Amino acid sequence: MPAPLRVATYNLHAGVDGWGRPTDVVGAAVALDADVLFLQESWRSETVDIAADIAARTGGTARTYALASGWRVTGGAGPASWQPRLGLLLGNRGLFLDSEHPLPRHGARRLRDSVGVERGEWCVGIVTRLELLAEDVVELTHLAPDLARRRLVHLTLDTDAGPLEAFGLHGAHLTHGSLGQYRELVGDLDERVAGGAAALLGGDLNAWGFLARRVLRGWTHAARGPTWPSWRPHSQLDHLFVRGPVGVTGGGPVLSTTSDHRPMAAAIVVRPAG
Repeated sequence: MPAPLRVATYNLHAGVDGWGRPTDVVGAAVALDADVLFLQESWRSETVDIAADIAARTGGTARTYALASGWRVTGGAGPASWQPRLGLLLGNRGLFLDSEHPLPRHGARRLRDSVGVERGEWCVGIVTRLELLAEDVVELTHLAPDLARRRLVHLTLDTDAGPLEAFGLHGAHLTHGSLGQYRELVGDLDERVAGGAAALLGGDLNAWGFLARRVLRGWTHAARGPTWPSWRPHSQLDHLFVRGPVGVTGGGPVLSTTSDHRPMAAAIVVRPAG
């Protein structure tokens, strides 16, 4: 029987908290010990590449794609809370994305008053210890209110039982019209997973579990449990799905408050096709 693989997904919030204080998301990601690790909100600049750092410490390969650009704050200060009380409404003080829409007045003011500011890219990607056979990225239709351009990362990976099609995504918010984008996504996935191929999908889908399961017809949820917000989770936004000859032997959220999302991990077994 093929050896099980450990897979995980983790939203990194660019390695800073809502106040703009650095967090050890690299250490938390390395501790997941994943053969396939889906990353969202990874940060890449002239001096920092979080996904590459994780790959270097795990003996893996990183493939990342920018969804937006903006500013990251690393010299922030605040109380013990992970983010300002009204951070969900007014925006946090660690990340400012402006590649699709200009910053609102209050955001521009907070950025101007911040310490340790750097320009960079807000990315989605996959870090894997498996051999990479092929790589592709699918551009999804842009949603006008969205701060980012959504992309589906597609890697074909070699396993003991044959190829595994791995798809990584950071989905748009429901309020931005992501349900229409997910209908497009299902078509893209069906086109790329043909003939009963083994497939794995992971990411922060910004959709609750019941909704994600309904949209992703033909896919099986590999792990369930609340992942957001990490300090008192009540909703599952972070998902792992499998399709084809792939078994699941266990999984669930991983306790961590390094980011605003908890990682989700699972053990899977890829079986030979047919």
